[in-house]
Amino acid sequence: MTSATYRNFSQSPAQAYEQFFVPAIATPVATELLQTAGLQPGEAVLDVACGTGLIARLAAAAVGASGSVTGIDVAPEMIEVAAAASQTDGAEIEWLEADAASLPSPDQSYDVVLCQMGLMFVEDKAAAIAEMKRVLRPGGRLVINTPGRIQPPFEEMERAIADHIDPELGGFVRAVFSMHDPDALEILLTEAGLDGVATSEYEAQLDLPAPAEFLWQYINLTPMAPLVAKASDTAKAAMEAQVVETWASWVSAGRVALAQPIVLASARRG
Repeated sequence: MTSATYRNFSQSPAQAYEQFFVPAIATPVATELLQTAGLQPGEAVLDVACGTGLIARLAAAAVGASGSVTGIDVAPEMIEVAAAASQTDGAEIEWLEADAASLPSPDQSYDVVLCQMGLMFVEDKAAAIAEMKRVLRPGGRLVINTPGRIQPPFEEMERAIADHIDPELGGFVRAVFSMHDPDALEILLTEAGLDGVATSEYEAQLDLPAPAEFLWQYINLTPMAPLVAKASDTAKAAMEAQVVETWASWVSAGRVALAQPIVLASARRG
């Protein structure tokens, strides 16, 4: 697919998320989250900000048919794509449209609550953590990850969007990395009254497509897409050219290998 085709992408953001973001980024990021969670057969799991359902599906396989999994997301389109995706053997998954700060679950409903790369987009983070704690059973586990420090390629992409499309729009890229401080996440969980709070960082090894291809994949799975679409062809071409030029040193055999830091936090309800 040429970059020109990517500029006029026809898929919905949720479809693009499932096809491109999940295999390139969400899947390699998920390994440490699930290892830390240590899911066991028969457990009840909640996946908060589930997107198109990667973590929920992996959790369903881990807890087996005797367990249960619920995936919630505030975006109905994400839930629609998640529910339509094929599922392997394991627990049946319930998909719900819901806000992380107001979970539609009774108190003490789950053994484990997971949240992958979603908390940074939640407006009231303290309320969301309080809700996650509320729905955990005594001794239940909470595991969260968020993108760590922004890496130079993403800084260059932010700069190109700001230079040629809209200075404020470039800030969306930076917002993805807004919860990069492990200490801040630790404070958030501790202030919620959770026990055994632990934070760490790990590197997710990302294998990304060529710069122009990745640029348009990224834009078209985010809220930036309709705003960028309104820009002139000249502005879009200049943005793409700047990304291609500034990413050149990271390209090998037409791909971009990137080690992205990820913040990981775990806690339990006493």
